[in-house]
Amino acid sequence: MTKKTKVAIYVRVSTQEQAKEGYSIHEQIDRLTKYCEAHSWEVYKVYTDPGFSGGDTNRPGLQAMLKDIKRGRVNKVIVYKLDRLSRSQKDTLNLIEDEFLKTGVDFVSMSENFDTSTPFGRAIVGILAVFAQLEREQIKERMAMGKEARAKLGKWNGGRNAPIGYELIQGELIINAFEKLQVQEAFELASKGESPYKIAETFNKKGYNTRYGEWDNKAVRRVLRSKSCLGYTKYNDTWNKGTHEPIISQKLFDEVQAILDIRSDNYKSNRGHGKITTYLGGYLYCSKCGAKYSKITARRKKPNSNDYYVYEFLGCNSRTKRNKAVIKDPNCKNKNWKLKNLNDLVFSEIKQLALDPDYMHELKEDKAPDERPKILEDRIKDIDKQLSKLMDLYVIGKMPMNILQDKIQELDDQKTRLEAEIDIIQSEIDSKLNQEQIKHIVEDFPDVLERGDFEEIRAVIGDLIEKIEIDNDDITIHWNF
Repeated sequence: MTKKTKVAIYVRVSTQEQAKEGYSIHEQIDRLTKYCEAHSWEVYKVYTDPGFSGGDTNRPGLQAMLKDIKRGRVNKVIVYKLDRLSRSQKDTLNLIEDEFLKTGVDFVSMSENFDTSTPFGRAIVGILAVFAQLEREQIKERMAMGKEARAKLGKWNGGRNAPIGYELIQGELIINAFEKLQVQEAFELASKGESPYKIAETFNKKGYNTRYGEWDNKAVRRVLRSKSCLGYTKYNDTWNKGTHEPIISQKLFDEVQAILDIRSDNYKSNRGHGKITTYLGGYLYCSKCGAKYSKITARRKKPNSNDYYVYEFLGCNSRTKRNKAVIKDPNCKNKNWKLKNLNDLVFSEIKQLALDPDYMHELKEDKAPDERPKILEDRIKDIDKQLSKLMDLYVIGKMPMNILQDKIQELDDQKTRLEAEIDIIQSEIDSKLNQEQIKHIVEDFPDVLERGDFEEIRAVIGDLIEKIEIDNDDITIHWNF
């Protein structure tokens, strides 16, 4: 008695293919069923994968058919067209040779009019699979060309995961205020010598996090090394100028890269450990490379004598090259300053504050308001909204109590840390000197210079000055008020 042919009909189509090529799941089933009837084949089952790509074999309909094949329930598979089975040459041949033929199941493609039960059919299937793969490669090539063109235009090309500091909205990178604050703070801390590990630890204590979760040293390092925050996009290891708004300056980015490079070269930084022996020590920075200025002592022999003249200068640490660990730009040529000349210039600016109250008022007006408390308060409002949504989900029975408790605890902990950070920032703001306090300090400054010791003078400078930037002959004082 002749064994009855039981056929598995397999059909697949994506929405895009259906629109372009005009053959739907229903049309494929109809044509394949009639083909089976014409050959007196019994249709065991129709397996469908609507909306699935042929780029891999992880499709529910295909996997269900393979299980039935292994159970011996069918002895022939039929498709409308070869690329319905797969668009990959490797996958096509693996399915036909390893899954079908090895278990005694033949394969038929109706459109190409071949059957693996014939020698010709077995030969031609490999050839047709090559062309199916070629088509797939052409599609990939066109997609790659499109991505490359998009990258050259500065458009985001990195999928759904936007870099920290931004949100992906309709294909464009838009700044996220809460994450922007964290990115800026990470760079500021790194520029002062903080390690990625320490920055992550600080951020988690403050209650900072991103859409990807809490911080760790790897996440901090990725942010510090990525040029996305400079307004660039990356494609195939090439950075292109992007259309999104930068978060930090090129100067700050370069400073941090130099520090990270030093760390990666296994240099041990001794920043801040040297003993300060000048009034302005620790406050002086090179505006060209970001390195600190330190005292240099030079000697010159007096004519016809064994005695020496002693000269004291202030020089950029990169230029003096006395310590590789603090070099930020070995080619820096920023000016050396005589110690006395720079002291006199800065002291004269402090005295000017006492002589000209309007000058002090102008300096205070130039300071931009601190936006950090508002950004953190906005984040707390977002957390409150999340807590409210969680309660709504619990009320309507969409969330179990144990999961609700865990999520509430997590959000509440973050909220507590953020509130503590707001208090710290507000304390910093409140501790800033007011106009009367500044006036009192600067009026007493000449007397402190004349009668005070080194530590007293340093204390006054520390009250008034945050840092001083040197750009050859131009000196910029960043006041601490």
